[in-house]
Amino acid sequence: MKTEIVRTTCAICLQDCGMLVHLKEGEIVKIEGDPAAPLNMGALCLKGQASLEIRNHPDRVRHPLMRKGERGQGKWQQVSWDEALGKIADEMNRAKEKYGPESVCWLRGAAKGIQDNVFTRLANAFGSPNITSMASVCYFPHVTAMRFTFGSFLMEDHSNSSALVVVWGMDPLSTSTPNYEPLKRAVAQGAKLMVIDPFETLLAKKADRWIRPRPATDMALALGMIHVVINEGRYDKTFVENWTVGFDELRAHVQEYSPQRVSEITWVPAETIADAARVYATHRPAAVLVGNANENIVLSMQTQRAIYILEGLCGNVGAPGGKVQWTAPPLLPRAAPEFTLQDLIPRERRQRRLGAEFVAPFIHYALPQSIVKAIITGKPYTPHAAYIQGGNLLCTWSNSRETLEAFKKLDFIATADLFLTPTAEMCDVVLPVSHFLEYDAIRQSSDLPFLAQVQQKVADPGECKSDTQIYIELSHKLGLESYFWKDEYDFMEDMLRPAGITLDEFRRVRVLECVRQYRHYERGGFNTPSGKLEFYSNALKETGFDPLPVYREPQETMYSEPELAHEYPLILTSRKPAVFRHANLRQIESLRARRPDPILNINSETAKELGIEDGDWVYVENKRGRITLRAEYSQSLHPRVVVADHGWWYPEKRIDEGLHGFADSGINAITSNSPPYGREMGGATFRGTFCKVYKVE
Repeated sequence: MKTEIVRTTCAICLQDCGMLVHLKEGEIVKIEGDPAAPLNMGALCLKGQASLEIRNHPDRVRHPLMRKGERGQGKWQQVSWDEALGKIADEMNRAKEKYGPESVCWLRGAAKGIQDNVFTRLANAFGSPNITSMASVCYFPHVTAMRFTFGSFLMEDHSNSSALVVVWGMDPLSTSTPNYEPLKRAVAQGAKLMVIDPFETLLAKKADRWIRPRPATDMALALGMIHVVINEGRYDKTFVENWTVGFDELRAHVQEYSPQRVSEITWVPAETIADAARVYATHRPAAVLVGNANENIVLSMQTQRAIYILEGLCGNVGAPGGKVQWTAPPLLPRAAPEFTLQDLIPRERRQRRLGAEFVAPFIHYALPQSIVKAIITGKPYTPHAAYIQGGNLLCTWSNSRETLEAFKKLDFIATADLFLTPTAEMCDVVLPVSHFLEYDAIRQSSDLPFLAQVQQKVADPGECKSDTQIYIELSHKLGLESYFWKDEYDFMEDMLRPAGITLDEFRRVRVLECVRQYRHYERGGFNTPSGKLEFYSNALKETGFDPLPVYREPQETMYSEPELAHEYPLILTSRKPAVFRHANLRQIESLRARRPDPILNINSETAKELGIEDGDWVYVENKRGRITLRAEYSQSLHPRVVVADHGWWYPEKRIDEGLHGFADSGINAITSNSPPYGREMGGATFRGTFCKVYKVE
């Protein structure tokens, strides 16, 4: 029988790589990258290659489940969708009537795309301001930094050759195929490569320059580079004079960030800082790929802003091969208030969301750590119920053990997920969510918003349903059906209405691609109050925040708490292994075989001084406790820095073994969820804090 090939889009992460799914007699027999896909151009990461294994895994949740017995005992009863959704709606409405809509928290895990906005729409229609995700330390910091610098969202222009590519706090070889493939092409065409990362990634090994800052000090490094560029007159004088504001203030501000002073902060030699600045300033156009690492710190937004200021200073904004603006795809604007229904919540109630006091007035989400503390303390009020969209929050939120304590106190928790994760095991209802091969969707990533691609159903979902379909059906049970569509297909037709095409037509065209707008500012300026790129932001100043990035030493370092430096002499950061996404996929055999154990990278000389051999199990300990990982020597790592894997738990461990060992090796068992938080975004500290390491005896 002839093999049918269906073009679709991977939805394991937000990179939206094109796939070719080979079907024989209706069964999937092969999955490969789509050479015609605009983002990945045929490449497919290890996770994408394991898509069928994930979809067919025997441990997947296939039916709605309702808890029997106590939470965390692993006792479940299979129920109907009607019963499961009815239970969720009854518990949510009961809490709403008794305690108010804010007593129900809507908690989002790893971002999924458009369905995230449908989730927000349901929460707003319900009336709760307590909608949260990891936005405070992922995505929102760099989007907000762009807003106050460029006035709009800009992306690297991979279609034109860059003279230099800077990869700053990102590992695209592990986490971003759509960035790695064009980067590889640019280098092959002669572009220089600079990698800025505390850890020597595989890409850093190939780079012309690898710069190794102390974790969480990247803002100081960027300001030091700006100091050199300005003082040596290497900036783009024409662009700065015509299209920027605040240059004089910036020049005065960075005088205190000399390479010598920045070297003391970052542990990068002063001459290396100066050399990096000169290379960046003299290789134009330059593309800077800024990763999530710089968002996992309290200085997140302003660190990103410092890097964007450097890009603007050297004339790489709007330039072919630099950072450019794109037209928006012709879809309903999913982040607009009329889509998310955020205006349904009265301003007074919105201001009562948990964590509002820790974020800037232009930020509207609740904070995960504030929700946790409110559940435990009852202050300023007590949340009673929660719905979790596909997130293993016990492993991804800071201070995992305190998060567990909070979940135990909630009256009711529901989730939708592929697997019974440690977080799902603490729920009262678990809904079976469809794998991306089992439902149709429009893929528009928040990471890559200039593109919309089709995701096609190629496998039978059984009883599983997509998140969007779940929200539509739950809205009916909650009495909120007037705000929603008939079903997910009705929703997709509505999304495509601005494009003037139907879903069937979208299947045929597959991609709605947008247009790069080079030097967009020449046709109306930047979308900022001044109409120019803003080095100095009066808008930030007027809301009580730094108009220019100011480096402040993070909490829990040898400089901010020197009295503890002897007890905790090392700096801890983390990285994401290429074979997993956050806390997902540890049960997938082909992926786990490549990373069977949680790894702690440690300098070999440091390890030997501590009596640790390569491959030994070690404890990593700080003020909040300790976790165990397997030591792996890294000759090039700074002697005072250690790097732990992110997101570990053990599906093979029993539920009575500490909820599948969720806090045994997961780095967030020892991260802080206490203030100080990020000044604008409210993020907790996930990287760059002190610890000690010793051998497990």
